[in-house]
Amino acid sequence: MSPAMPLIEIRRHAERADPKNNQGSLSEAGRAMALALAKRAPRFALVLSSPLPRAKETAQLIAGRLDAVDAGLLPEMGGVIGDRIFGEMHTLADWSGVLREREDARAFAAEQLQTWARIAERVSDRERVLAVSHGGIIELPALALAQRLGTRLEGRAFGYGEGVLVTYASGVPVKIEPLRV
Repeated sequence: MSPAMPLIEIRRHAERADPKNNQGSLSEAGRAMALALAKRAPRFALVLSSPLPRAKETAQLIAGRLDAVDAGLLPEMGGVIGDRIFGEMHTLADWSGVLREREDARAFAAEQLQTWARIAERVSDRERVLAVSHGGIIELPALALAQRLGTRLEGRAFGYGEGVLVTYASGVPVKIEPLRV
């Protein structure tokens, strides 16, 4: 039997009502998706989100609570994708290309992986964290970690409510798997 290890579930927020309003709440479809995820969600020892309302609302709907806001889940991306339009990033292969081509993307991924590890350290073995973040912020570190672990992440970029489940042992990620809706 393998030892119990902390798990961190990093998900993109659900759909927002007005994509042009960065401070907006979720759409009806977004709320419905988050509530559907809540029906099959495990018990979370810790529930975090980025500071933006759509992430906080998603976390509250999935887990029934929000324990804290973590600014590390909404980092400044700077030039990492400044010259790329999010709309162009349809697949994980598109994001892999950015990771391959750009040192700043690799640095961003490494910084975000440190945030994930810091979050995982806040819980004990056998405990699970829900961390709600944003599209574009999850893909780069997920792909960098998958490459390090020799795991393939393929398919479309993470949609609303999607992300990754990362398993840690002694503060080190040892497994990553996609979470699809």
